[in-house]
Amino acid sequence: MRSLWGKAPFQFQMRELPTPEPGPGEVVVKVAACGICGTDLHFLRHNEDWTPLGHEVAGTIVAVGPHVNRWRGGEAVIVENHTGCGVCEQCKNGRALYCQNLTTYMEDRAGFADYLRVRADMVQVYDAEALTPRQAALAEPLTVALDLLQRADPDLNDEVAVFGPGPIGLMLTRLAKLRGARRVFLTGSNRSTPRGRHRLEVGRQMGADVVLADAEDDVVAEIEAVVPQGVDRVLVTAPPRTLLQAFEIARFGAIIGFIGIEFGEGRKVTFDANAFHFKKLQLRASHAIPNHYFPLALDLLARRVVNPQALLTHTFPLAEAETAFQMAANPEEEVLKVVITPD
Repeated sequence: MRSLWGKAPFQFQMRELPTPEPGPGEVVVKVAACGICGTDLHFLRHNEDWTPLGHEVAGTIVAVGPHVNRWRGGEAVIVENHTGCGVCEQCKNGRALYCQNLTTYMEDRAGFADYLRVRADMVQVYDAEALTPRQAALAEPLTVALDLLQRADPDLNDEVAVFGPGPIGLMLTRLAKLRGARRVFLTGSNRSTPRGRHRLEVGRQMGADVVLADAEDDVVAEIEAVVPQGVDRVLVTAPPRTLLQAFEIARFGAIIGFIGIEFGEGRKVTFDANAFHFKKLQLRASHAIPNHYFPLALDLLARRVVNPQALLTHTFPLAEAETAFQMAANPEEEVLKVVITPD
C-alpha cells in the first residue's frame, strides 16, 4: 500500500508498505478521504526527519482483529488521531482531557495512505447517507474548534473576536454565533491575495459581523471603535504574535482561548505582564488532544449546522499529493480545505 511521508523543505516520499493486518483490539480502515491540516504544512516547513503526513481521516473498516466486538467490518468511520487510555489517574478522575498515556498513530503511520491500522476505540461511525467521506473528514478540525470553544466558553450575548480565518477559525465563527454571540469580529492576515479575500468572504457566510485584515486595517482601532470597553472573548487560531492584539482588544476580565502554532522565533512573544495582570485577563490554551467531541462534530456537519461545502475547496488523488500540498500553501488560490482521496 501507499503511505505519504514528508520533511522540510517540502520534500515528499511515497512509501510502499505492506497492507496492515489488525492485531488484538485493532481494526484496519481503508482510507476514503484525508484533509490537509496546517500542522502537515508545519511538518513540511520545519521537520528535519521524515514524518508521516495526514490525520484528518474518514474511511471504512475492512478488517477486525481478535477481541473486537463492537465492529464487524464495513462501517463508515472517522479515525481519532489521539485517544485517551481510559484507565490512568486523570481519566479515572473524569479529566480525560489531560490523559498522559495517549494512543496515537501519527508517530509511525500516515493518514495519507491506502489503509490505516488503529486501536478499535479510535474509530467513530458516521452516517454515510448524510455525509460523504470528504465531508466527514472535516469532523477532526471541527473537534479542534469545539475544544477551543469549550476552553474559552463564550456566553450568550458576548462580543467575540476570532483571529485566523482558516477552517478552524471559520468553524469557530459559526460556533460562536450558535452560542449566542452578540457580534463576531473575524480577522485575517490580508485581503490582497485570492486566498485571504476568499477566506474572509466565507467568514461572512459563517456569520461574522465584521471582517478585518491585519495588513490593511488597524484591527485594534476598528474593534475598539465598535466595542470601546473591549470584547468578552478572543478565540485565537493564528500565530502567537496575534496574542498581543488579543490582549489589547480584550475587556477587563476577558478570556482569550489560544490554539495558534508557530515554529522558530515566531513561537515566542513578549508582553507586559503587569498590564495582563491588572486587566485581570485569562489565557487558556487548547490542544485538542485527545480528540473529543467527534459525535457532536459529525452531527453538526450532517445537519449542515456547520456547512461542510463552504469549507471544502479542492480534492486531489493520492498520486497527486505533492500538487495538493502546493495548492494548500498557495496564497494565489482561493483555497480553504484541501482533501486527498485514494483515487
